[in-house]
Amino acid sequence: MENVFVDANIVMSGLLFKGKESVLLKLGNLGAIKLVINEYVLKEVEEGLKKEVFGVPEDDRRHLMRYLLMCVSVVKDPSEESIKKHWNLLSDKDDLPVFVGAKEENCDYLVTGDKELLSSKVRKFVNSIKTSEFLKKLSEERMLCL
Repeated sequence: MENVFVDANIVMSGLLFKGKESVLLKLGNLGAIKLVINEYVLKEVEEGLKKEVFGVPEDDRRHLMRYLLMCVSVVKDPSEESIKKHWNLLSDKDDLPVFVGAKEENCDYLVTGDKELLSSKVRKFVNSIKTSEFLKKLSEERMLCL
């Protein structure tokens, strides 16, 4: 089974909208894949759901967070030391806990829509991929197993 680290934007899209990201969360919920996030991503999602632009009432936020925890495994954040080792790799330092988290958890994939996390410099360390590409690969691999 694939271990798949997902960033906060993928999780938010999956929780709030129908589409590929919601399919990804459903696959995690069903146990077809192991979705992984760290505490940093969990906090980003919690904070993101509170933003007025989404208009998510508190009861719905609690429900969405419970659902999320049924879909993913939450791991500890990478240490400051680990993040500092990769400090110069990314210009957006807020992405470092995501990148280092995926790397340290030895995830098969890092599913993201972030351009910098999808760059070749990151792909030297982790297999970053867009949601649509991951679902296509997964579908093709599963078809070969039939």
